[in-house]
Amino acid sequence: MSGRVPARDDIAAVIALYKAKHELIDISAQTGVGLHVVQKLVKRYRELRENMLPAPLPKSGRPKLLSPRTLKVISRQAKSNPTLTSREVKERSPCLLSHISLCYVQQSLHDDLGFKSFYAPS
Repeated sequence: MSGRVPARDDIAAVIALYKAKHELIDISAQTGVGLHVVQKLVKRYRELRENMLPAPLPKSGRPKLLSPRTLKVISRQAKSNPTLTSREVKERSPCLLSHISLCYVQQSLHDDLGFKSFYAPS
């Protein structure tokens, strides 16, 4: 679990086991959440009111440029016509992609959506 923010389900499971008077080491083993993360979650739970779950902390780092909605639009275009170039994808959605560079559109097609490069037969 190291390196990622615990999901809402993980937090709920940790707090439920803590309420059931389980040891922190047992909670860590049962949920797969690291012991240090369990300790932090229990501490935040005790500092808050007893009836609230602690919210997951926001992720650090630079935010994504493309929203999931925009990625879905790009994906739909690429699936309908696999021979589209990244330039054509950008030209088809000027409202959504006007602030995005051509290289970033190409990178999102490849990395985020899993589309590989397509070479037309010659």
